[in-house]
Amino acid sequence: MIREPPGPEGPPKRKRDTTENAVERLELRRHAPRDGTRDALSARGRAMAEDVGRARRIRYDAVFVSPAERAAETAAWILRGAGHPLPPDHAMIPGLAGQDASGGSPEGMAAGVRALLEQVPDDGIGLAISHTPLVERAAAGLTGEEVEPMRECEGLLITRADDGTITVDELRLPAEA
Repeated sequence: MIREPPGPEGPPKRKRDTTENAVERLELRRHAPRDGTRDALSARGRAMAEDVGRARRIRYDAVFVSPAERAAETAAWILRGAGHPLPPDHAMIPGLAGQDASGGSPEGMAAGVRALLEQVPDDGIGLAISHTPLVERAAAGLTGEEVEPMRECEGLLITRADDGTITVDELRLPAEA
């Protein structure tokens, strides 16, 4: 498996053992801090998302966002920080905002994540921006285990191996001073 160097959030916190033959990965992150008066990022949110991108320096093969403007802005600022353009494969996904038949249930979020993994090229990595508690519900639906609530810009690294095994690693940011 290709492993990214740890950023300021440190190495991913393991939820399950991973395999060395992973073929698709998806970072599912909560959006950055929003402006209190509208559906847009605050100045702090833009800086935080850019810092995450700068620390990770990943060239994403696909980008997916919820319909919320703050989700699209988070993706844009992460890409800006990473120094990479928006990839050709990108889309707005209503399910990332819980707008699916399940209402964002753990099972519905897990099914949505599996569908997004299908859109990530072999040996590729995608970025998906969602919301809390939907990120946490995806983890529960995929692993059967609860995770602590995600702070802004935190998320999960979801890896599907060539045998179909899915593993989930938490991507946590350092505690704020």
